[in-house]
Amino acid sequence: MKLLKTLFSVGAMSVVLFTGIFNTSEVKANQAQVKCFNVSSKQGWQYFNLRGPYNSIASVEGNWTVDYRRYPGVGPEGHNQPGLEPYNQYKYDQNFPFGALLVQIPTDGYGYVWVRGSQQLPKPITRTAIRINDSDIALGDNSGVLRVCFTR
Repeated sequence: MKLLKTLFSVGAMSVVLFTGIFNTSEVKANQAQVKCFNVSSKQGWQYFNLRGPYNSIASVEGNWTVDYRRYPGVGPEGHNQPGLEPYNQYKYDQNFPFGALLVQIPTDGYGYVWVRGSQQLPKPITRTAIRINDSDIALGDNSGVLRVCFTR
C-alpha cells in the first residue's frame, strides 16, 4: 500500500510539473505574438520590421506633443486644443489633428492610417513606418514618445 501511495504521489507531481511546463510555454508563445516599438515625436518616419504578419494594434501608451512649451502631451488621438489652426501648414497631413499617430500600411496603396489606440489594421503588415503628424521642419519643439504594440 505504501508503494502505491508513493507511485501515486510521484505521478501526481509529474502531472503538475508537466502542466506547469505546458502553461509556461503557452505564455511564451502568446508574448511572441506582440511586438512593441518606441516612436519618438522628434523624428519623421521611423521604420520597423515586424518579422511576420501582424494585423492589429494591441495598445498605444505614453504621450507626446507638437510644442512642449505651449501644449500638454497627448496620446495617439493628437491635439484637439483650440489655437493650433493658424499653424496647420506645419502638419504632415492636413486631414488629421496635430500629434496624431500615423502608421504606414506599405502595400496596395493604403498609404498610412491614423491610429487612435487598439484597432484592426486595414490589412496584415510585416513592416511599417510610424510618425507623429507634424511637419519634418517643425519637429524641433516636439517632446515625448509613444510605445506602439502590434499583435497578430
